[in-house]
Amino acid sequence: MADLDSLRLEVARVTRRGIGMTAAACLYWLGLALVTAFAGLQPPVLAAFFVIATAIVYPLGWLLDRACGGDLFARGHPLSGLVAMLAATEALGFPMMALLFRDEPTLLAFALAAMLGAHFVPFGWLYRSPAYYALGIGTVVLSAAVQWLLPKPAPLLIPVAMTLCYALALVAVWREVRAETRA
Repeated sequence: MADLDSLRLEVARVTRRGIGMTAAACLYWLGLALVTAFAGLQPPVLAAFFVIATAIVYPLGWLLDRACGGDLFARGHPLSGLVAMLAATEALGFPMMALLFRDEPTLLAFALAAMLGAHFVPFGWLYRSPAYYALGIGTVVLSAAVQWLLPKPAPLLIPVAMTLCYALALVAVWREVRAETRA
């Protein structure tokens, strides 16, 4: 077990805990909040924007992670396959996104928030990151509560709430990275 523990610590250092992806996701949600608030788009067009905008998150996250000195994919590390598999699990939600886009575009913000947020839970384990556990669980619970209690303004409130969640997580992960760097 000590070997796995040391590999997890090592991959967290190599990837800088994926901090670039957390920053990119924060910017993604901020962009969605601003477009939702000010562009005046109809729900189907807004839903299309939400889906299309996801295409920039990974490249931006990779660049930001590199800027922070990390290797997001942990190339050459024994756990690199696990990192890639955990990141790729988001793609399993694409059929749901397509159906919601077609049938219920107003639910897309909720579905994206829950799906994108939930995938941080296994990264909480991998990186030993309380911030990622909190982000994963918090985004699912918060987006569901907003959608349930305030369905009409939810397409705006959810991106605003997610921006705040990801910003808080970004600060917490940055602290984890700094503490790890000092050790």
